[in-house]
Amino acid sequence: MMLKKYCLLLLAALLLSGCDGNTQLSTQSGSPESVAEAFFDAIYNAKDLDKAKSMATADYAKLLASYGTARQAGRILYNMNFDTVQINVNRSGRNLREQYQNDANIQLILDGEFDGKRVQEVRTVQLIRQRGSWLVSEVQADKFSTSIR
Repeated sequence: MMLKKYCLLLLAALLLSGCDGNTQLSTQSGSPESVAEAFFDAIYNAKDLDKAKSMATADYAKLLASYGTARQAGRILYNMNFDTVQINVNRSGRNLREQYQNDANIQLILDGEFDGKRVQEVRTVQLIRQRGSWLVSEVQADKFSTSIR
């Protein structure tokens, strides 16, 4: 009986120690969700193509580089324009993410404004794990998105 109480107390201590309030994750060693959000934040908010390329596979980084600037990549490659945008992981579905050992698919909702109009877009970000880091390997548009019709 004493062993059960000790185990419960230890489990509670471990759970509480994980709640230190520091929710910021390093995008290089963080979760696929944090990398996907940071990738689009680099393009649309920071307007930093080099930062976005650092979060992508070598092949995808070359594709991004071919657009020259973050604005061009966002406008042409992703077919989205924003004056301001908020990027969130789509938490409405049953599967927050589809993750296997070395790859993950994360669905993001981009909610912002362009030319005074509200714009909402959904993109699925495919990531792969290379040398312990999650990297963006592809971005897919939602087939029901208004921007691709």
